[in-house]
Amino acid sequence: MFKKSILLIPFLLLAKPVKIDEILTPKNQFKLNLNISYTNIQKKSGTIALITYQTANGDFVNIPTYIESENSNQDYINYSIGIRYGLNNKTEIYSNLNYFMNSTHINGETSYSNKFKRGFNNFNIGLTYKIKKETDTPSLLIDINIDAIERVRFTSKYKNMYFKNYTLNITSYYTVDPIVFLINASYRINKKTYYKNESIDNGNQIIISPQIYFAVNPFTSINWGIKYEYHSKDKIDDKIVSNNGSEISYLLGVSYEINFKNTINFNYEKKDTSTYTSSTINLNLTHKY
Repeated sequence: MFKKSILLIPFLLLAKPVKIDEILTPKNQFKLNLNISYTNIQKKSGTIALITYQTANGDFVNIPTYIESENSNQDYINYSIGIRYGLNNKTEIYSNLNYFMNSTHINGETSYSNKFKRGFNNFNIGLTYKIKKETDTPSLLIDINIDAIERVRFTSKYKNMYFKNYTLNITSYYTVDPIVFLINASYRINKKTYYKNESIDNGNQIIISPQIYFAVNPFTSINWGIKYEYHSKDKIDDKIVSNNGSEISYLLGVSYEINFKNTINFNYEKKDTSTYTSSTINLNLTHKY
């Protein structure tokens, strides 16, 4: 047993640090991100929740809400394809396209029904800029993300909305090999949307997420952390459906480098709020060109 422990020491010491610096795409290079996530949402009795979910690519998608529902159980799958390009050593541009499938089982006071929807969700564009690289002090990156097109579900119809949502992300990390301490803060502005005599007004959001990444071996890292979210009032047709509030999610993930060009990531998120509970499983593949 003692000999086995001695043999393991060089293996652990050789574990390379988490490749966190690759948050930013290198100059003149492309990255392709393929992402699929499954979320189960259970809404609590007598509540309406306007749910916004952050994907592994960093963008946000709004999950369809059935306004007439009371108790409901939703299975939501989001498919995402994203492209990133490094303009220089400090700047990258990117875009993400999201497609969804949504199955909802509704249990009302006097009836039970199933609803199924699928289709385009949103297309967003963004820019990331490295303000400071990591030295003896932490790094600092800033990211601006805009929903160029978003498909919004009103009571009677889905409608495409343009340039209605904006997100500012700030990320900082510091390495104590083989551990990386990372914190991300996001502020999302959701502008009010209209269709005929209907309106939907998702509240603005502030998200703060500290995480720890640990290099297990030369190809594998694990991460865990929490996500704190504060949101302002949600309104439908100018009526408040949820007040100001905050919630905490718990995060767990694994990353594996298949080869120099391909990395696969698996993440899990659990959330329990006053209006709904959700569990999300996310699988992401990154390919470098």
